[in-house]
Amino acid sequence: MDLSGSIFWVATALGIIDLALGWLLGRYWTLRRTAASGLPQPGARELHDTAQRLADEVANVHQDVHQHQERMEQVNHKLQSAHSRADDQLAHSVLESVADILRINAHLQDRLIQAEEKLQDQGKQVESWMTEARTDPLTKLPNRRAFDGALARHIALWQRSGAAFSVMIVDADQFKTINDRHGHPVGDLVLRGMAEVLERTLRKTDVIARIGGEEFAVILANAVGADACLAAEHCRKAVEAYDFRRDDLNPHPTISLGVAFIQASDTAASITQRADEALYAAKQAGRNRVYVHDSAGCRPAIPAAVPERDSAPRPKPECRAPDPVQVEGADLAAACGQLRDELAQVLGKRD
Repeated sequence: MDLSGSIFWVATALGIIDLALGWLLGRYWTLRRTAASGLPQPGARELHDTAQRLADEVANVHQDVHQHQERMEQVNHKLQSAHSRADDQLAHSVLESVADILRINAHLQDRLIQAEEKLQDQGKQVESWMTEARTDPLTKLPNRRAFDGALARHIALWQRSGAAFSVMIVDADQFKTINDRHGHPVGDLVLRGMAEVLERTLRKTDVIARIGGEEFAVILANAVGADACLAAEHCRKAVEAYDFRRDDLNPHPTISLGVAFIQASDTAASITQRADEALYAAKQAGRNRVYVHDSAGCRPAIPAAVPERDSAPRPKPECRAPDPVQVEGADLAAACGQLRDELAQVLGKRD
């Protein structure tokens, strides 16, 4: 192999070093953005150690390339000095130099192959950690971090090309009662079942995430208006019909849903807030129903979908931001109201 072959290997090595450095810098800035967001960072120590190992490996390859260059310079000097020798000595020097070049290149090639394999292995490990950091361990759905990223991308696409979408917030009704009555293992079973139902009912293009204890969020791609409302109603019915039985326990959970369509002035925070307000309205109206927040405020997505439990008209629910304490108070008030209605019916029969 001549000097041009050696130059090729040196260029290859430098190219791999550049790729590795670029990969490391990309990971570094990803971690910086994660830290700046204030979100939890699972595996941060492992990521740091992996980055350090990769940096060490790049430094080793760089040293090998430097040594390669020095050896090639020595061979080149040896060839130049051989011109003044006799023909037999010159031939012997050339053969030795060619052997040296082959040996040096073979060593560098081995080191480059080893470095490339290590970079690939470490890269796969980091990708695995990054995936775990964006996945809910119980339901295997994307978590809040992944949902926020997907929502930001949909907002950007909407602003760029007008690709409309809706956000749907899903919350299990009276989930604390299920945990208290049946135990947390059954509660976990219910959450996994709900995740399965949502995945079965919705499209592959929709983003489904678990963003809280018993709360899920969905991005309905290219769906607004009646399409989004029907998708939410299908999810509600599917959960209601799902068999959550476990051994002799048979919980019957339901879900309430709030839907908001993308609007011109929306940000990720505002569309999520409007979906939350619609969810609160659904809870206040009696649960197990879908409410939508449109330009006029909160209203039932499909008014005839869930019949009222009694003939007395319910007051129109307020459309405002949910408050955890008020939600618990509303639950208590609803229970007391139902008890009063039943007592009134009993007294009426006696009269």
